[in-house]
Amino acid sequence: MGYTHDALSDLVFEEAVPYEYFDAARRDDPVRWVEEGGGPGYWSVTRYADVLAVTRNFREFSSEAGGTTREDIAPEDLLARKTLIDTDPPLHTQMRRLLAPRFTPGSVHKDWLGFVETTVMILLDRAFERTNFDYVAEVASTIPIAVLGELLGVPAGDRTYLMGLGDEMIAGSDPDHAPRTADSPENAAEYSAYPFSSPAGRDLWKYADDLRERRKDNLGHDVFSLLMTGTLGDRKLSTRELDNFFSLLVVAGNETTRMALSHGLLAFAEHPEQFNLLRDDPSLLPSAVEEVLRWATPIHHFRRTALVDTDIAGTKIRAGDKVLMWYVSANRDETVFDRPYTFDIARKPNPHIAFGGGGPHICLGNSLARLELQIVFRELAKRVKSIEIDGPVRRLRSNLTHGIKELPVSLTYA
Repeated sequence: MGYTHDALSDLVFEEAVPYEYFDAARRDDPVRWVEEGGGPGYWSVTRYADVLAVTRNFREFSSEAGGTTREDIAPEDLLARKTLIDTDPPLHTQMRRLLAPRFTPGSVHKDWLGFVETTVMILLDRAFERTNFDYVAEVASTIPIAVLGELLGVPAGDRTYLMGLGDEMIAGSDPDHAPRTADSPENAAEYSAYPFSSPAGRDLWKYADDLRERRKDNLGHDVFSLLMTGTLGDRKLSTRELDNFFSLLVVAGNETTRMALSHGLLAFAEHPEQFNLLRDDPSLLPSAVEEVLRWATPIHHFRRTALVDTDIAGTKIRAGDKVLMWYVSANRDETVFDRPYTFDIARKPNPHIAFGGGGPHICLGNSLARLELQIVFRELAKRVKSIEIDGPVRRLRSNLTHGIKELPVSLTYA
């Protein structure tokens, strides 16, 4: 049977994640070849065990050889836009080591607990002046960008601008987020040397260059200062390396946490018994956050490129083949998760791979994301009695990221 990318297009995911497609793929053809218009095709990997095997094996499946997105990029453009996630060890290890001490669980708790708690309180107080509002606009989008802006040392007045650029980069075919490319896909090729093949990537580079000029005589403890002064081996980051690092942090530190906050609230609205369980038993907060992450799976997939002739679960893979790892499918794998389509905040064990499944590419900011989620859902459970959806839920047009654009809610306060 032949498969085409049409079943996995951005437009399909705008309606809903095609879970039935992934269920059938895991059952019947878990490593399947998918034809794609304008491209050579790719292997679609849908089972949990196989996704883990690929994502942890950088010696055979490279992030650097072809990048981490499905689209094929010219080698010179790929080199120009290379970020941390588009590298393999040993370069990846060097780049990660530059920031890793700031993102350990201990460092995050010590440096960020107070700021995140204060930020959440202020922004929830503002949102809770009404009972009916758009949760994405008032809560899920405002908290992560406030934390990220502080982390990077970005002036408060610039943060909304950066959020808009991040939105545009991750959803190049969504007309609400990316009007410069959504209706003219050919425009994306014009920007292929910039992050996410987006004009927003170019704008973000320019912003980083301007920020560097403003900050060169005013360094602090923030991550942008660390990028300006830190070293890779025996040298400082080049201008383009700093720009790309900054671009990645703007997207990874904001968009994915927003998505988890949005899907978590939607899940609690659709499963009120689980919200009541959390309200009655706050000790469930850590496991609730893990279940929200599994349920949301903010990144649907990433790409690897085979470096050698090899196999995945007995399917022969040739050197140079593209491989897409579907985290969104792996996190619903019935051989790993009991009742995978049940939202269960007491689920244990819960070995979800929303942060990438271990290996060298596990999400650098996972401790900070967990902290934000824990504090937001802790406060919601304290201050809200019930959650109802108050209008259409509008989803992002993207098969890469699992975003919600609008989530109108009606809250009853405790």
